[in-house]
Amino acid sequence: GLTLALIFVAIILVFRDVLPDIVKDLSTVPFWGVLLLLALGFAYEVMESVLCLVIIHHKKPDCTFIDALRVTFLGVFGNITTLGAGTLPMQSFYLYRRGLDAGSGLGIMASEYVLHKISVLIYATVALLLGGDWLEQSASGLARYLLIGYVIGALIVIALTLLYTWDKVLKLVLMLLGKLPHTPKWDERREKWANSLTELNREAKKVLLVPSIRVKGIAVSLVKLFVLYSIPYAALRLVGCTALNFAQAQLLASLMLLITSALPNVAGVCPMEFAFLLLFAPWADTAIVSSALVLYRVATYFFPFLLSVIVFLREEKKSL
Repeated sequence: GLTLALIFVAIILVFRDVLPDIVKDLSTVPFWGVLLLLALGFAYEVMESVLCLVIIHHKKPDCTFIDALRVTFLGVFGNITTLGAGTLPMQSFYLYRRGLDAGSGLGIMASEYVLHKISVLIYATVALLLGGDWLEQSASGLARYLLIGYVIGALIVIALTLLYTWDKVLKLVLMLLGKLPHTPKWDERREKWANSLTELNREAKKVLLVPSIRVKGIAVSLVKLFVLYSIPYAALRLVGCTALNFAQAQLLASLMLLITSALPNVAGVCPMEFAFLLLFAPWADTAIVSSALVLYRVATYFFPFLLSVIVFLREEKKSL
């Protein structure tokens, strides 16, 4: 309830000045357009499930696509309702019920996260190499900040990947944790964080160091991102913005996701809204971009969350 209240407040704050115009723009969106966006949003979650299945099959070949789909939507539910804290426990518990020990479950989820982040970096890099000249010429003031955001996002992705796969980086992080204040409260936190990082590193390496999983996982993730990055283009077209072609919208969307991964968020709210408006505003007025943002969030946030509630309630009923 608190999470949804925060989301509602964030939406009001972001759109308060252009709310009448947004309502007007959204009223012109055809029903088929809404269905298209919802289909793309669902397709993204399906591809996320395919990635999950690629990794799960390494540990437990008899797991099905439906299992992976449930794991994905339990992750969506946990991320939103528990502000991210319950995501791994929910997914790991489901996998435990399917016969995987807790450590394997954590390793699967950590590996999926790392492969996703690596793919985000690869996609943004290729898109920037292909479309960087256009971005520099059409929005030179914005390009400077985007490049800074790209570098920060890239460093974070590389650091996370090394933390999960390279023991030397893990030892460095554990050494830095040892520099924290030595009080009972901080000692407890330090021990908890150190144990979690060590276990994640140990289990993730069992998956990420397998070449076939890396190749398949990144390939699936790139397709998944292609679907995700198509949604802003579709949303902008549906509300009347024709200033960007498909490739240009893909470039901006890829940079948007890379930059938001470097910003703090609560249940996935705030950085995405900020980045969407920042990146797409130069090519349309505020009301149009805000309307497209509403459509984008419906397809990628609220609709998946609704489906995740259904999955969670079904699993809760089975548990009882």
